[in-house]
Amino acid sequence: MNPGSKSAHILRLSIPVLWALIILWLSLTSSPPELPGVLGWDKLLHAGAYGLLSILLAQAFLCPPFSMNKPWLWAWTTAVVYGAFLEVLQLLSQTGRTAEWLDLFADAIGAFFFCVVFRHILKLPCCHDERSDTNNG
Repeated sequence: MNPGSKSAHILRLSIPVLWALIILWLSLTSSPPELPGVLGWDKLLHAGAYGLLSILLAQAFLCPPFSMNKPWLWAWTTAVVYGAFLEVLQLLSQTGRTAEWLDLFADAIGAFFFCVVFRHILKLPCCHDERSDTNNG
């Protein structure tokens, strides 16, 4: 698949959208699956889920059709706004779930941590945009 093709753009955007839908389901289902042990810790799961979302968004934002300036900042902002939106939905929904603002804090910290660390580790490439790393956020 040509990295600049329309199908590549759709695939690159569909991955973070699919992950966001999984987060939506886990956030609004009345009894989400629970993992045993330390990985079952709610705030750690929030941080990891939104951290992964921020990396997937950054990869999508780096490449056309977006080619955003500061994609890591946009990815972090988008992940945190999405987390806030889901907390409000939990507050308003009648699924038995409650909004916890510490969950939003964990979302923000996880997204920030992943953005900072993985920006330097992964140095995510754009498909065919030869910008310098200083423009990547």
